[in-house]
Amino acid sequence: MIIKSDTDEALLKEIDDLQLSERLFQLKDSMFSAPRFISVERARLAMESWKETEGEDIELRRARLFRKVLEGTPIAIHDFDIIVGRETEHLIGAPVFVDETGDCILGLWDEGDSLSRAMVFQAKEDKNVLRECSRFFAGKTAPDHVKETWYSVVGDWARDISDAKGADPTPDSGYFPGVTNRAMWEKVLSKGMRGLIEEAQAGIQRFREMKETDVNKLYFWQSAIIVCEAMIRYAQRYAELARRKADKESDPERKNELIEIAGICENVPEYPARTFHEALQCMNFIIVARGLEAMYPLLIGRIDQYLRPYFDKDLREGRLTLERAAELLGGALILWGMKVVVPVGETQQETHQFSYSINSINIGGVDRDGEDASNALSYLVLHMIGLIRLSSPTVLLNWNAQTPRWLLLKALETNVKTKGGIPLFENSDHVVASFVNDGTPVEVARDWYGQGCVTPVLPSKVDHNGSEGKGAVNVALILDLTLHRGVSQITGKKVGIDVGDPRGFKTFKDLYEAFKKQYRYVVNRVLWLGTLAQSIEPRYLRFPFNSCITGPGCMEKGQDILVTDEDHSYGISDRAIVDTADSLTAVKKLVFDEKRLTMDELMNAIDTNFEGERGEEIRQICLAAPKFGNDIDEADLMVRDVGEFSGSVIMSYINPFDVPCKISREGLSWHYFGGLGVGALPNGRKSKEPLNDGSISPMRGMDKLGPTGVIRSVLKAGFKESYASCLNQKFSGTVMQSPESREKLGTLVDTFFRNGGQHIQFNMVDTEELLDAKAHPEKHRDLVVRVGGFSAYFVMLSPEIQDDIIYRSTQGC
Repeated sequence: MIIKSDTDEALLKEIDDLQLSERLFQLKDSMFSAPRFISVERARLAMESWKETEGEDIELRRARLFRKVLEGTPIAIHDFDIIVGRETEHLIGAPVFVDETGDCILGLWDEGDSLSRAMVFQAKEDKNVLRECSRFFAGKTAPDHVKETWYSVVGDWARDISDAKGADPTPDSGYFPGVTNRAMWEKVLSKGMRGLIEEAQAGIQRFREMKETDVNKLYFWQSAIIVCEAMIRYAQRYAELARRKADKESDPERKNELIEIAGICENVPEYPARTFHEALQCMNFIIVARGLEAMYPLLIGRIDQYLRPYFDKDLREGRLTLERAAELLGGALILWGMKVVVPVGETQQETHQFSYSINSINIGGVDRDGEDASNALSYLVLHMIGLIRLSSPTVLLNWNAQTPRWLLLKALETNVKTKGGIPLFENSDHVVASFVNDGTPVEVARDWYGQGCVTPVLPSKVDHNGSEGKGAVNVALILDLTLHRGVSQITGKKVGIDVGDPRGFKTFKDLYEAFKKQYRYVVNRVLWLGTLAQSIEPRYLRFPFNSCITGPGCMEKGQDILVTDEDHSYGISDRAIVDTADSLTAVKKLVFDEKRLTMDELMNAIDTNFEGERGEEIRQICLAAPKFGNDIDEADLMVRDVGEFSGSVIMSYINPFDVPCKISREGLSWHYFGGLGVGALPNGRKSKEPLNDGSISPMRGMDKLGPTGVIRSVLKAGFKESYASCLNQKFSGTVMQSPESREKLGTLVDTFFRNGGQHIQFNMVDTEELLDAKAHPEKHRDLVVRVGGFSAYFVMLSPEIQDDIIYRSTQGC
């Protein structure tokens, strides 16, 4: 192992020898075994606050709501906690955001006490409390007002395109309003809440001195002071609780630990963090508070960069042992990895029993000067992720041309231990070049981090990717509409335009031009409605705390993070390109080039889901047509062409701030959800079957030449118009136990990225284990798999998603 001169090889070897401490084992086990409660306290407190502040400005109302929630939410310190703070008093619990998501939660629970198959109410009366809160906010939320506007301008089309799985998310999804970003961790850790309060006070002073007239600025700064003071008081509640518990504690070691925790909570997040322990505790308080303001996760980002000064200093000065650092880090990772959300969205409910929050950590990459930033903390994070083996947080290795071999191999070793795509591998050089191409200074672009599945975002931008009605469009559905004169095969409703009877197309160009016309119609409507939503939201919703800690420029401007402007980033994902391209290739080859089928024969087979006369025969002909992922130019270049066309349409849409839409092709479990809205396709896929997983993965089971064939196809497809494109691959976990196999795979990853690949992630699990887990879930409760753009516990997925993962091609190395 060759180590950079500024990285201690002996320290990395010490990290390799670390085992999971008994405390962390007990913490993980207790949380994994605990009931997953739905907490109604936040909803009740939000309703009370909204009644108390009726008539006040929206900014101040939201700040007072946040304060009331932090003051009233029950808190607890559990036996094995070393980092304290959760969104509820339960080991595992999730609040509900009826004040933000609309009434989508009404009617979701069953006649018992459960809201989903694996989340329960603590008490029977909680269900009635939640129903009361939901009804109180009905018609008052941002999604409610967005729906009203949408239906006033496009009628039922807004609902019909959603029912057809054509666009996601929708105002009824439960995940609609808001933006996501990471905290300005360097600033928060070095200034504390007092520093932010001083900034807000300075803003108010400027307002007075300059005799400004935009009262929205004044309200923002007043709200900032309210929420930062509330954050300080929230941490003090934990300090007081720790001291009370210490007074009653009989074990001297735990008693001293509780006293130490109390002292830390009295310092952070009010004042700057002084140690590694304080920095982690400060982060957790901020993450929890953000999770009580809004349901979107607060991204962790480049933890090995902004925590490194605390880590290095404490080790150097003897304040911290490596074992203690590992335990502190592990305690934080377990809390962040076990954060759950109520699965109120349609996508979540159809694919999950419950959902862990998609939170992202970035490792490696380069610094602002372009030098490789890998270090011992990068290595420790990967090591602890491998020991803990949770489905979250998502970890991204920011590969770059300088990434040391020791870090790449450690990442693959961690992947073998976690099994399910943790970490994923993303090409930082491509991401940086994409941002620079769009006008971002290179030193700023180098500080990118991951959001959600694979989407790269900048700390200097407020990002709207994946929210407000334009998170994704279903490209395969648009081809389906093209073949059926604008009518959805599944819903029977007309959501597209009539571009002609496909049986009358004389050439493949006729079909392709019809598809393009249909695509422009649907996508431009989706983008327009999304932009309308972004203009409506700030009238009815604000995120004052998020604005203070994550919003670049918010404090300086006196402007909430939801108020859109030219400094924001806007994006969308165009999904199912591979299914669309494979289908176009099949039609071109079978109908127009080789004339093995007439368009009438093909359409009859599709319309009967390949079940009528000659149906299965025609399906086999379609399946045998050239498929992406097998190094076949005809298929691969069609994927490239569809991707380039789609990108050109999306990027040509300019919002009111003259900011073009950017594209990130991620995954989630959307391929299953999106497939439910698409009828049979000319590539041989049957109606409602899952689409291709990820965004540039081959059709399931149709890649026949191993990983090198897939990679050659991906490189030819290019997808340069996208900031990131999700590629899933599956390898035998048994084979990957061998260091020699990991060396080969490391070379494959390195070669792929050096030739322009954007992203790759691996399920390293044997098919036999997956089959046994499906049959005997109680034996495999912590088996992690990569679904699309995120990881999940296999036994918590729907049977359909389980089958999708089981029957993906297993590659050799």
